[in-house]
Amino acid sequence: MSLYRKYRPQKFESLVGEDHVRDTLLSAIKEDRVSHAYLFSGPRGTGKTTVARLLAKAVNCKKREELNTAGSGEPCDECEYCKEIAALSNMDIVEIDAASNRGIDEIRELRDKIRFAPTTAKYKVYIIDEVHMLTLPAFNALLKTLEEPPKHAIFILATTDPQKVPATIISRVQRFDFRRIGMEDIVKNLKTIVESEKFKASDEALEAIAVLAEGSHRDSISLLEQVSSLTGSVEMENVRNVLGIAKSEEIVNIIRLIAAGKKKEATAMVQQFVADGVESIQINKELIEVLRQLLLVKISDGDVSFDLTHERMVELKELAAKLDTKDINKMLSLFMKSAVMIKETSIRTLPIEMAIIESTELFRAGTEVAAPKKNEPAEAEKPKVKLAKSDPVPIKEVVVDNKPEQICKTEVVIVDEVPEDVKLAEVFDEQLWKTILEKIKVQNHTLNALLRDARSEGIENDKFIISVRFKFHHDKISEAKNRQIIEDIIEEVTGKKYRIECKIGDFKKKKKTDDKPEKEVDLESSAKEIFETE
Repeated sequence: MSLYRKYRPQKFESLVGEDHVRDTLLSAIKEDRVSHAYLFSGPRGTGKTTVARLLAKAVNCKKREELNTAGSGEPCDECEYCKEIAALSNMDIVEIDAASNRGIDEIRELRDKIRFAPTTAKYKVYIIDEVHMLTLPAFNALLKTLEEPPKHAIFILATTDPQKVPATIISRVQRFDFRRIGMEDIVKNLKTIVESEKFKASDEALEAIAVLAEGSHRDSISLLEQVSSLTGSVEMENVRNVLGIAKSEEIVNIIRLIAAGKKKEATAMVQQFVADGVESIQINKELIEVLRQLLLVKISDGDVSFDLTHERMVELKELAAKLDTKDINKMLSLFMKSAVMIKETSIRTLPIEMAIIESTELFRAGTEVAAPKKNEPAEAEKPKVKLAKSDPVPIKEVVVDNKPEQICKTEVVIVDEVPEDVKLAEVFDEQLWKTILEKIKVQNHTLNALLRDARSEGIENDKFIISVRFKFHHDKISEAKNRQIIEDIIEEVTGKKYRIECKIGDFKKKKKTDDKPEKEVDLESSAKEIFETE
């Protein structure tokens, strides 16, 4: 017999983490105010079916009244009815799997049989598991029976997805919401099982199993049994080997490496995990979980409501102090995207490696000052372009051609008048547009491909105007997410915020001085590149 069946609670007092359900039901049982229908909803493994069986035992227990003189409502677990119900051999306790019996014919058959009195028990109890799987006609057939059932019948509906249960059904039952079980309660229960089974187990290993169970009591016992079956002991190393999880401190270390811009070292750690037998999807899942925990620790200043070991909390607080909330959010988005891509590629580590590389770009040393290039004039030698105070200042720093094949930076100085020979389009020149495109390429390769054939038309008030040749390019660039990227890059380069305005321009071919036509744009190659990078 599996451990989770062996240690399934046989009395309400053995329930773990569902005190609100236990106390309410015990009070109803001892005062003989049991409802004709219940709905138990909640995540898997939290005790819905177990409580349904306990309720069936309690209402049919022959010795309950005489054994529980204080009126606790507990079943005796000794009489023939209690033993038969525990062994699932009592004919008056009917369990139905709605996933397999979801049609109207099955419910009509149930409705016909419910009219007959119980064979031996006091109440006939129908437990319908995963009730949300019933079809709408089946729910309609069940509706009248739930509203006016025979006095000898009790319905207990269980579901992991209560949103799919019609409101008409919910209005005719008493609803109990089961909660995820806390890590401390799960660990406490696992220690009881370990002592009973005479396993050796470390607290660290039991905590790791409790976290992996994600609030499911049944899952935690199944994981414990899986790990103990290897050597008979439950140690952290066995948990890692059997369940294929990475060392939590090493997952946190990957985030540290990303924040330090060390993409080579971070990807090497991922490859080592895979070599050690950890699945790529599990690595990605743990990275997302660490980033989620990091985000919540950051915004709550360490006061979190979820389960964390003490060591993990210390690590996360230390790391959260060094990162911005915005950067953590961006990394979360990248790794959530890679979780989807893992299922679609044959190279399972590739999406994780891509997410790591993109994440490290967030932390590139953008504050480092590059040394002046060899042909670049010193700060004092920069030529100056004068613009009027009334005109918008388009940039902090611009580039103009000073000498043939030589580029120098130009400083903008505000004066009262603009010389007639200086135009805005000349200030915002081709070289600066290339700089913007290069920065966009680092952040979004697809958008760069869309803009490669675009043309900057200069600035008009607070609008930065871009013209393109085709409607497809116009529509894609005009999407909110793409406009935001371009506007952020322009603000980064120029120091001023502009709104992007994209229009379809006149791209008539111009003749060069040698009367040769300008080189045609290879539309097929551009389109192919755009769609391949989507």
